[in-house]
Amino acid sequence: MTTTRLVRLYLVLALSSVLATPAWARRPFQDTDLFSGHSIRQSSKDRKIAVGVNVHAAPIPYVARKSLDAAVAKAKGIYPDAAALVSVLEKSDTAKVNALASAKNIKGTQDQLRSDLAKAGVTPTKAQTDAINNINSGNIDNVAAISLIAGGSADEAFIFGLEPWAEYNFGTYDLTASLPLAGFKNSDGSSFSVGNLSLDLRAGSRRSMGAAGVYLPFAIGWTGGLNLYLPTGTSDANRVALSNVLALPKYLHEYATVQPYAIFGAEATILAVLLRLEYSHMQAMRGNPQFSKVGYLNWGASAIIRAWVVDMVGELDGLVEVYNAPAMNDIYGTFGARLNVGPVRLGMGARMPITTHSPSANDQSFGISFANVTKLNVLLQAILTF
Repeated sequence: MTTTRLVRLYLVLALSSVLATPAWARRPFQDTDLFSGHSIRQSSKDRKIAVGVNVHAAPIPYVARKSLDAAVAKAKGIYPDAAALVSVLEKSDTAKVNALASAKNIKGTQDQLRSDLAKAGVTPTKAQTDAINNINSGNIDNVAAISLIAGGSADEAFIFGLEPWAEYNFGTYDLTASLPLAGFKNSDGSSFSVGNLSLDLRAGSRRSMGAAGVYLPFAIGWTGGLNLYLPTGTSDANRVALSNVLALPKYLHEYATVQPYAIFGAEATILAVLLRLEYSHMQAMRGNPQFSKVGYLNWGASAIIRAWVVDMVGELDGLVEVYNAPAMNDIYGTFGARLNVGPVRLGMGARMPITTHSPSANDQSFGISFANVTKLNVLLQAILTF
């Protein structure tokens, strides 16, 4: 064998050792946490107690109430029904309304508003009916201005969710509790609110396909669980909900949510693949949301590549409406990396919608007026295990 071939062989073996040794040293599915949703349950030998925090932050288009109130006040001399129009626009596709009003299409604007209310299942009040019927050539410009602001183009808000959590592994099952906090800042000011208390009970196992004491190159695992979200949140948390649709039950304060889920995973050397299916039933417990019951599915497909002390994480999440959830019909992609140093895990990622729905579907689903799904969420993760 030539010197060149020996050098090449040495480099290949050295690289393989650097990349694979930490993976071989782990038990199946150790530290396969995700940025979105639930993951395979950890062995109590790897994680007896864990604490952590998940953070998501995003800039989103949002309507400044001061801008909206100013537009209404300016229009009132010509269009006394402006305030009632705002309540109609809360149930409307504001982009379509603005396009029609900007083109001075009076009948088209009126028909669009009536159609949107019907689609939302809303019977208009007398004030709302008058606001639509009284649109004319003298006030159509005011309708265009108000609908433009109502569409979220008037302001940029910064939203973040901070979710501390703690987990205890009993051996055959484990329990995780969390209480998310929400922050919102725009030109109207800043606000902080409490989200819904979450309790997650799950059981599962994993099995290595190797010989005794060897956990890789191939293993399978499964987990089943039930997540409960109790309606402990404050009303301001609703404004944060749509900045991270995959965390919606954590922030909508009107609803209690029951979320059963199942996960199957397969792992080979430095690659782990997880498949997940969740069903969310949201039951209104207080307030006056659009629907008393909401149901949707969340499917997930994730891959984790173990590259020495860094894990690369790719996730695909899809939402499917079951009933009363027209906003829950999109697909999201997440990509991130996590650094593993002893008992500490530090992760950073980004989530983007792959498909999007009409903004009016948000309000039709949950009554979240003038809120838009963000185009980018920055995700941070910190975990400490014992």
